[in-house]
Amino acid sequence: MSDLNSTPLQETIIQKRTRSRRNKLRPSVKIGEVRSVEQNIKCALAKLYGNVPLNKVVVEGSSRTDKGVHSDSSYALIYCIRDDDGPQSIPGKKLPHPRNPYDEAFQELPCKSDLALLVSKLNKMLPPDLRVLDASPMPTFKTGTSRPFHPSLDSVKKTYRYTFSVGDIHDPIRCRTVWHAPYRSSFDLGRAKKCAKILSGTHDFIAFRGAFRGNERRKIQHTVCKMYDISIFEEAGLCLQRSTNDSLTKTFCIEITGDRFLYKQVRFMVGTIIELATNDKVPEDILRFILQNRQWPDEGDESSFPRLCAPAHGLCLVNIMYDPEWTFQWTFSNQNTRKGVKQMHLS
Repeated sequence: MSDLNSTPLQETIIQKRTRSRRNKLRPSVKIGEVRSVEQNIKCALAKLYGNVPLNKVVVEGSSRTDKGVHSDSSYALIYCIRDDDGPQSIPGKKLPHPRNPYDEAFQELPCKSDLALLVSKLNKMLPPDLRVLDASPMPTFKTGTSRPFHPSLDSVKKTYRYTFSVGDIHDPIRCRTVWHAPYRSSFDLGRAKKCAKILSGTHDFIAFRGAFRGNERRKIQHTVCKMYDISIFEEAGLCLQRSTNDSLTKTFCIEITGDRFLYKQVRFMVGTIIELATNDKVPEDILRFILQNRQWPDEGDESSFPRLCAPAHGLCLVNIMYDPEWTFQWTFSNQNTRKGVKQMHLS
């Protein structure tokens, strides 16, 4: 049996950073073509693997984000299938899944498994709003487990940050990453923090879930989630001002950390907090009513308290954390590229 240390890597985990997935009529994208992070990485990898068919390249992401949502730190497992009838190592998954970093049922990684060179080549091929920060061989569990690593199934915490502003005029420089809440000149930070305290903890968030589309309409989903922390703060020194130092807008951030999130849950939570923090006519206790009754008040007539879904462009996936038992061997030691890794190992 060959030494694992000298065996070519077949799979690797990559840490990526991207902005949004919206098609802004870039020269490299055809009109009507759906542009996604996964598709861009698959196209680049297919060329590096030797112009293999796209359906042979697999990019298993750690999180699915809505169209227009940004990502500051995300993870993906990449590999190339030799045969469609490969080993099915994870129950419920359609595609073959590697059992370890050296599974010979899958093709060797490009660049002769040189991860530093692979990261360099990927970044030269990817569009300017998508970058690979680091790479590691497929992680293994210290104490042993019957199932191999999966980026989404093994995540224990995720943190999202939503950035928005209130005031008379929005900041045009940050219009792609900051939502300027319309018709709102003030934001009660103290009232917003009371709302965040009510939403923290373990609750059934079905009332904050978006409606499923297409084939997922009949999907049965567990809707109980645990929110570990919800923090709200004002960005200091980043407000838009006139020459007279009059503040035209104030920018706020809402950071939410939870074990899992439903479809559009964060955006509905943010929209609800903003609505309550800018409208003192509605008591904060309405959140307790929504969580206990699992539905919006006066369903079918939301004129008294609208169900607001914040736009996607203000939302950013900040961090994904895994159990410290999963051991990653990242290629680069630069502090900036390993920031997410250090945070990921927090329990």
